[in-house]
Amino acid sequence: MKIFPGMHYTMGGLWVDFNQRTNIQGLYACGEADYSIHGANRLGANSLMSCITGGFVAGPDAMQYARNTHKSGHTPAHNVFESEKKRQDEINRRLISNDGTENPFLLWRELGNIMTENVTVIRYNNKIKETDVKLVELLERYRHVNLSDRSMWANTSFIFARQLYNMLQLARVIAQGAEMRNESRGAHYKPDYPERDDANWLKTTKAFFAADADEPRFEFEQVDTSLITPRPRRYDAAT
Repeated sequence: MKIFPGMHYTMGGLWVDFNQRTNIQGLYACGEADYSIHGANRLGANSLMSCITGGFVAGPDAMQYARNTHKSGHTPAHNVFESEKKRQDEINRRLISNDGTENPFLLWRELGNIMTENVTVIRYNNKIKETDVKLVELLERYRHVNLSDRSMWANTSFIFARQLYNMLQLARVIAQGAEMRNESRGAHYKPDYPERDDANWLKTTKAFFAADADEPRFEFEQVDTSLITPRPRRYDAAT
């Protein structure tokens, strides 16, 4: 039997407050999608706990928000929805009618292979840089995908191709964020930097995309340790 680390969750997620509200008005996130109770370093079974806890909070609060949304005076203007719908329709139209030569499923396979090879638990900066270069290439090739199904009804290849773009961009966030963090912490191990570096990296990595750029940008937020002082995690018999 081959034993191998499985990447079935992305560590981290959308920022949420105590009511599971994101920084987008009216949008809630909980469970595997959020960054809160266990979202910073999700391990097996924690996602279920996070989903249940977040769901109990998000559900009632979302209902309350919906009941009062018209009274709050913060309801977005009608043209906000229409302009975004027009933008998404244009993306759909270009994807459906694209006459390229790239197979989105093969691009996805290449993406999975290189991320598994270079950006799982053990990470080297030179390999991560090579991966980001490859991701830029895959994003360029993505512009030339050709869908086998061009219908607009139950088109699974179309849905997959739309999600593939998000996968590629998220992969760049993971790779670039990993390269910057020169330490070992949690499930992130760099042999060139084997120790945890709280002095420089006891921080939350925050990634975002500006409206005028197709490139992730990063900010770092210091972790509040005023209530619990962090200590090294040791597994040897002496401790």
